Amino acid sequence: MNLSFYKELELHFQSDYSIIFVISQDEEEAVLEIEAVCMKLHLNLLKPRRPGNIMPMHKQMEASLTSGSVTLFTDIHRVLSIPDVLMLLSDFDRDKKSIGRAVVVAPFAEIPPELERISAVLHHPLPDIEQLRPVLDSVCVKTKVLLVEDDIDALLRVGKGLIKSEAQRAFTRALIAYPEDAVSARKSVEQDKRRALARSSVLEFVDDKINFNDVGGMDHLKKWLGARRKAFLKEAREFGLPVPKGMLLMGIQGCGKSLAAKAVGGFWELPVVRLDIFSVFGHRDSEQVLNRALLTSEAMSPCILWIDEIEKGFDAGGDGKSSRLLGTLITWLQEKKSEVFVVATANKVESLPPELARKGRFDEIFFVDLPDPAERKDIFKLHLLKRNLEISSFDLNELVARSEKMTGSEIEQIVIAGMYTAFERGEKTSQQDLTAALKTTVTLYETFEKEIKSLREWARTHARIASSDRSRLDLFK
Repeated sequence: MNLSFYKELELHFQSDYSIIFVISQDEEEAVLEIEAVCMKLHLNLLKPRRPGNIMPMHKQMEASLTSGSVTLFTDIHRVLSIPDVLMLLSDFDRDKKSIGRAVVVAPFAEIPPELERISAVLHHPLPDIEQLRPVLDSVCVKTKVLLVEDDIDALLRVGKGLIKSEAQRAFTRALIAYPEDAVSARKSVEQDKRRALARSSVLEFVDDKINFNDVGGMDHLKKWLGARRKAFLKEAREFGLPVPKGMLLMGIQGCGKSLAAKAVGGFWELPVVRLDIFSVFGHRDSEQVLNRALLTSEAMSPCILWIDEIEKGFDAGGDGKSSRLLGTLITWLQEKKSEVFVVATANKVESLPPELARKGRFDEIFFVDLPDPAERKDIFKLHLLKRNLEISSFDLNELVARSEKMTGSEIEQIVIAGMYTAFERGEKTSQQDLTAALKTTVTLYETFEKEIKSLREWARTHARIASSDRSRLDLFK
């Protein structure tokens, strides 16, 4: 049982709300907690057998209205728009001297305006590690698999983000398949969690196992993250440090912001979950979908929540829906206490709502500029080594000199283009192949010079520079 939710539900029962909507992905667990609260408060709980059927529901409502009981509905969200249903639910309004009340448990609910005045909405949280522990214990007994404490902790950590029934199935499958291989069992549970997340359509696991060794430059950013590498440990709380909120990476497209976001997970050894803002906007009940995604990320904590190109979802001139979703996210960023480190990336500062860039939303805002000569050399080395090319066969100084004003992704494409040319000839990739590719490349800077200069000007006073050479802000004037 989630004690915080239990107390919140108890408080709402003791208040004047006639209808309480409980948004939950685990109907069975939510109903158990509702029953526990009703028992404590000595409230009779009525459960219609067929909530979608008007006549039985009406009879149950009449019983509730006259007895002061609580009526529980578990699938009425599908018919909330039907006028007869709205009328019957409105009967629970305490202003009409009714003494009953209703609780609606649903995976989502778009509350009609007619019910907003008399309703409250509670989000039922996903189980934490302590709630999952008895689930794993029962599975161990059932499968007769004995686990040491470290393996138990590892399975419980990876199981966070699943509802109890999903966790039970995942644990059972893992221990039956790998009774003597704890590492494989953990990977099996992780795979089940990926499948469960995929059903949400707005959250996805990022499988790329990269570290900052795969990212060239950004030494200031790496140092800042290094100082916070142990931020989620118990020792950090005992030292008096707050849980870090996250960072906003502003910068030029193709300079490694998304790569850096994924690398934080590898550097801190934490899972990375990507929030697809565009999918959130595509849902009819987008505000509840966003709320559910944020609650899921909290249930999986500690983790990295990556929001890519955030300005495209929450643009400064957005409509009403965009403003409401932005308000939901900002409130969560400001008030969250969970160990979720948010990494948001953005390319266009003019499209970014000023509320997001304000201090306090994120711990820091970093500006990622075009790579300087030393960084370009590192990037060339990375991509040559990644493709098993011998670095000593190339004149890196010449390549660096010829790649001025290029982004990291453009440098990667130079290496790939050179390799295609060599492959067509049936020979090894040479210096000439790369220099030929450099000559034919039209850089992003040449296409968007005005926008890049404007972004650099903004970064002077609004952001920290991800790399050490600040003089690059004055380049190409």
